[in-house]
Amino acid sequence: MFYGLAAALGWGFADLTTAISARRIGSLLTNAVAQSAGLVALAGLMLAAGLPFRAPFPEAVFLVASGCLIGGVGYLMFYRALELGPIALVSPIVAAYAAITIVLAVVILHEALVGFALAGVVLTLVGVLLTSADVRVLRTGGGLMDGGIPLALGAMVLFGFGAFFLGRYSQPLGWSSAVLLARGGIALGVLVAAAIGRGGIPRHAGARNLGIAVAVGLGDVAGMAFFARGSEVGQVSVTSAASAAFILIPVIGGLMLFKERPAPNQILGIVVLGAGLVMLGLGGG
Repeated sequence: MFYGLAAALGWGFADLTTAISARRIGSLLTNAVAQSAGLVALAGLMLAAGLPFRAPFPEAVFLVASGCLIGGVGYLMFYRALELGPIALVSPIVAAYAAITIVLAVVILHEALVGFALAGVVLTLVGVLLTSADVRVLRTGGGLMDGGIPLALGAMVLFGFGAFFLGRYSQPLGWSSAVLLARGGIALGVLVAAAIGRGGIPRHAGARNLGIAVAVGLGDVAGMAFFARGSEVGQVSVTSAASAAFILIPVIGGLMLFKERPAPNQILGIVVLGAGLVMLGLGGG
C-alpha cells in the first residue's frame, strides 16, 4: 500500500502540472518533453545507483511494444483531455483505470483479496467512481461528451491494461527494468506522434513553461517507479487501488488553481476513497 500511495503522489503532481503546462504550450509538446525528461531521469538514476537492467526476450519486446501502442496512445489522449477539459473531472475519470487493472490481476494472476483488503479495494473503487461523475451533468444529460471527457475515457481503458502489464512484468524483471522498458516504449510512441504533428507545436515555448513540462515527466516517472516496485513486492491489485488516490491532488488543485467546483457526490467520493485506503492499511496491503 505504501508504494501505491507514493505512486499516487507522483501521478497526482504530474496531472496537476500537466493541466498547467498543456494549457500554456499545448498537450503535444508537453507530452514530448515530459516523456523524454522522465526517460532520461530514470536511466540516469539506474546508472548512478547501479540498478540492474534485464531485458529478456520476449518480455522486453512485449513491454516496449505495449508501452508504445497502449501507453503512448493513452498519454496522448490523457494530456489532450487535460488541455481541453476540467482537471477535477478528467483526472478522476482516468483514475478508474484501477478497476480494470484489479480485475485483470485477480483473473489472470489469481490474486486473492479477502477481509479488510477486499473491503478496502471495493471502497476505494466506489470512491473513485463517485468522484469521477458530476451528478449535476448527469441529471441534465448534457455535456457528457464535451471537452476532454471522451479522451479521458479512452485513456482510462488503455491505462488499465498498461498498468497491469507493468505490474505483471515488474515481478520477474524487477521494477527498474520494467519501468525503463515501458517508459522507453511510451516515449517512442509520443515522440513519433510529435514528429508527425510538429505543426501544432509552438516554436517559442519559453524556458519556464518547458521547465513545468520537465516537472511533469519527473513526477510521472516517479509514480511509475513506485507502482512497479509495489507490484514487484506485493499485489498488483492492492497497489493499483492505493495508487488511484492520486485523484485527490488534481481535484483539490482544480479547485484552488482553476476555480473548479466539485459536485457534492464528488466530495462524498473523496471521503469514501479515504475510508477505502484506511481499510487497505488495516488489511496489510
